[in-house]
Amino acid sequence: MLLNDARSARESLRLAENASSDIEEAEALAAKRSELQELEGRIATLASRNALLREQGVLLTPVPGIDKTKQLISQISARFAESQRSDTLVDKQRWSRLISMLTEFSATAETLQKQDWKDYFSRKLFGGVPPEQRKQTILQALPENRKAFERYTYLYQRFSQYRNIVPSTAEVLREVHAFSNELASIQFVENDEVPVPVRAFFNAVSSGSGASLDFLTQEVIEWLRTNNMVSNYVVRAR
Repeated sequence: MLLNDARSARESLRLAENASSDIEEAEALAAKRSELQELEGRIATLASRNALLREQGVLLTPVPGIDKTKQLISQISARFAESQRSDTLVDKQRWSRLISMLTEFSATAETLQKQDWKDYFSRKLFGGVPPEQRKQTILQALPENRKAFERYTYLYQRFSQYRNIVPSTAEVLREVHAFSNELASIQFVENDEVPVPVRAFFNAVSSGSGASLDFLTQEVIEWLRTNNMVSNYVVRAR
């Protein structure tokens, strides 16, 4: 793996730094090691995320140029093993080429990883509409719908934030899937599933002034009874 090669190169720099009796040379090697360590950290993070995604079945796009980058690291490591000095690293622009290639590799790998995750997110996870759009198709006056909509809104906000953010831990990845599954399980009473008199009754009830007995037709009573909602309502005199 490229990550292992980078770690090996960084360790070689550490050992050379410790062995050097020249203060300036040791400082130059330490600077090179720090620079390499930063890039190694980025690649390690990407590799860790890739492992999580792969376990979940996310298809990952191979990063181009990895073999060329590994070959350059091997060449530089071999040359440095022969002469463990900082000028060996910078000779013939070896170091600048290495840093450039590793920087480009990590940037490309991160871009591809985000694209692969977004593709998986859109194809495999919950694909429902945002709350404001969902709100337009349901009977908002129905108490059960209001309760379900509150939960839907909360879950959708938590879920959608990961559309463009790749989960970094197994716990977060499980959480995203849990949000997706629960969102898919939420049921609403749709507007077109409710007879017009029933919709009129609920709209009157939720208006603040209440519904007169004129709204409580036999059709409305039967619908309420069928949906186990008769006990949710009482009649009060003004």
